[in-house]
Amino acid sequence: MSTKVETEKSPIVNTLMLVVAAALLIAGVVGYYYFQSQAITAVRVVGLMVVVVVASLIAAQSDPGSTFFRFLKESDIERRKVVWPTHQETLQTTLMVIIVTILISLFLAVVDWGLGAAVRSLIRG
Repeated sequence: MSTKVETEKSPIVNTLMLVVAAALLIAGVVGYYYFQSQAITAVRVVGLMVVVVVASLIAAQSDPGSTFFRFLKESDIERRKVVWPTHQETLQTTLMVIIVTILISLFLAVVDWGLGAAVRSLIRG
């Protein structure tokens, strides 16, 4: 038995919140370029960042927005679990890739040369 209470909003409310967030973003970008000659770039950038944060908060209140932000949070948790190779492991792996690439290219060059010689001998012959 589930004790989880569903708090889904109506599709109209979800759509309205996403439309308001999108309209805020568009207004922020338009304002950024509209005030290009009248305001310092740093002021316009800060204003645009504030608009983006407010629009994100509004979008996060909708069901699709909360799902998206939950996905971002879970992705960050998974990213932190990644074990990155050490410098030595990276160097060794890189050298192995370079060596194997050179060996395979030499092998393919020899096969190409041999097949080319065989075709030339058949054409002449």
